[in-house]
Amino acid sequence: MYRAAARPAREVYIVYQCTPYTCGVSRLTRDAVLAEALALGDTRGFDAVTIRGVADRLGVTPMALYRHVGDKDGLLDGLADMLYAELRFPGPADDWWDGLAGLARSTRAVLLQHPWAVPLFSRPLAGPHALALGSALAAALRTAGFSAAEAAELHDQVSDMVFALVRPELRGRPNRAAFERGLELLRDGLAARLSRQ
Repeated sequence: MYRAAARPAREVYIVYQCTPYTCGVSRLTRDAVLAEALALGDTRGFDAVTIRGVADRLGVTPMALYRHVGDKDGLLDGLADMLYAELRFPGPADDWWDGLAGLARSTRAVLLQHPWAVPLFSRPLAGPHALALGSALAAALRTAGFSAAEAAELHDQVSDMVFALVRPELRGRPNRAAFERGLELLRDGLAARLSRQ
């Protein structure tokens, strides 16, 4: 019995059918998901930023997002980290107060641009930019002369004070002069606390 010569392999083409929910999946990235979540928040507010809401805007199923952001907490942590990336962190070469004031001013700018995002800044620090911010803030306070324990305590207090200074502006009446006066009071309070050491 003789075998016939092997036939040349035929090329096989796989054609994927796109459905309204699968065509967009291949273009998804974490950055694209977070950018769409930010846009959703800008147009509809904090409560609209859900896995389902973002998926609907992207034209995919909610399951397609879990690979990129995990769950809703992952989505919100990613958004917070994305906003932290827009802040001006105090640098090692900065005067301690100039670094903190620059951070406060950049926080104000971000919150005025995205007023719905205030709750994101109250989340525990998660993500590379958030952790870098925490370290930079602690380093600036340590450079000022505060102990590690005081710097840890002041981290939340200074953050809360900055948000308190911005809060009236989020109601639609920006007032940079009032914000700057509040920063002066914050500086004076920190300087007074340092002088008591």
